[in-house]
Amino acid sequence: MYSIFLVDDEEMGLEMMRDYIRWEEMGIYVVGTASNGREALEKIEAFQPDIILTDVQMPIMNGIELAKKIHECYDHMQIMFLTGHDEFHYVKSALNVGAVGYLLKPLDLTEIESVIEKVKARCEEVQMKQRSMEAAKTKILKELSFEKNAEQAAELANNFNRLTRLPESNRYTMALFSIDPKEAEGEQQSLEECMSRLISYLDHFFKAKNIEVVFVPYKDGETGVFMEATQQPGYYAWEDLAVAIRSALDFTVTAAVGALAAELALVHNLYKQTRVILNERFYKGTGLIIHAVAISNQFDSEHMPPFERKEWFEAINQLDFEQAAQKLHQYFVGLATLRIKKKIICNWAIDLVDELLEQLHQSVPEGFKRAELYHSIYNALTLHEIEDLILGTAGDAVSMLGERLMDKNTKLVHKVRTVIEQNYDQPITINSLSDQVYLSPNYLRSIFKDKTGITIHDYLTRIRLDKAKELLADGSLKIQDIAQRVGYESTSYFISLFLKNLGVTPNEYRKNI
Repeated sequence: MYSIFLVDDEEMGLEMMRDYIRWEEMGIYVVGTASNGREALEKIEAFQPDIILTDVQMPIMNGIELAKKIHECYDHMQIMFLTGHDEFHYVKSALNVGAVGYLLKPLDLTEIESVIEKVKARCEEVQMKQRSMEAAKTKILKELSFEKNAEQAAELANNFNRLTRLPESNRYTMALFSIDPKEAEGEQQSLEECMSRLISYLDHFFKAKNIEVVFVPYKDGETGVFMEATQQPGYYAWEDLAVAIRSALDFTVTAAVGALAAELALVHNLYKQTRVILNERFYKGTGLIIHAVAISNQFDSEHMPPFERKEWFEAINQLDFEQAAQKLHQYFVGLATLRIKKKIICNWAIDLVDELLEQLHQSVPEGFKRAELYHSIYNALTLHEIEDLILGTAGDAVSMLGERLMDKNTKLVHKVRTVIEQNYDQPITINSLSDQVYLSPNYLRSIFKDKTGITIHDYLTRIRLDKAKELLADGSLKIQDIAQRVGYESTSYFISLFLKNLGVTPNEYRKNI
């Protein structure tokens, strides 16, 4: 649909035009109204309508003056005049200032529909011309982004200036927007769909600020935004845009805002700078607006600082994942500060993962093939992603070691239980048991309680008393003999233990069998 702006100094006539003409049936919607030319000019600047229908005779600024000013500023807007029969001599003046049609008062619906169809056809022609011009501007700016030959660049710049009728001395700035790849991955939307939504949002943002921009596509998921240097938004406007994008879009975008201003022939310098700024995403993370100041006076280092590798592996072997994660994070903070080159960090990360897998005697970590892991590290968009990939492998290692330790402890506890069940009639102490499984008494107590839910002493007591209950069924055996057969030299201690655990004495238990 096309938008129309209505101007008439007669309030009733303005309301009638706005409310009673069936604009929507003609593919038109009313974007705003004004009662004189001056008011209309202010609102037209904000609303940017496709069509303007204005009365000729108005106070403050008449329709002819309004049309002249509109054509000075907006060559795409189509103007229609509204005039009475006694004002018909104004029609010639109206057509001289570029009016595409006129309507006579009182308005006739059939006449309105006829004129509107002609105006819509003109609007379509204008839009096609604009699209063609935008495509040509985009093509030239993209070629200029890579053209370093001075003569070729100058020729391209001349073509651009002839197309736009802008002064050759104009200087331009650039911002480079990139959809963060991992954020755009998903079944619901393609990278192309995300880019279309991003450009639509940016177009709305810049139009709201009356900034004319040209979008230039580069790599998949990237678009350059060119504008005249005098129109470039300030720092806080860019930051507001970053917040707005995070709120409006369901994927993240990182942008590099250049600080250079250059004539068209030197556009390749603008592109080169924003490309360098965008690479800062590796250190700073995604979803940000990165300014040129972020890379000023910074030097990349090729030397990795020392890493407490021994302590890190000890934390993993002790199943202390939090400690391992903390040590790694502190190290990566240092890497970002020193700005170690990505390739060097990737090689170091792969070497660390290799050593971890070798210590586990595991060629493939759970859920990952080694080659896929290496590929993910080399293709990581940010330093944080590499840290997460290492931590993911470390987490798998801790889980694997924990399972191995759990299996080992289960076997040890089973051995202790077997020793107790086979030797309950002999003197058994925690020291004698720990000697048989080569563990300290305290550690043996801990893992036995962890695996069985009871202490070794309670388990030994249970086994002995269960055997004593079996022996009590034999009436020929004395209580003293039964106590000795289940490992108790003191008969009184046996009786008190039996009473404490079963609630009756051995003799009372025997009577109830």
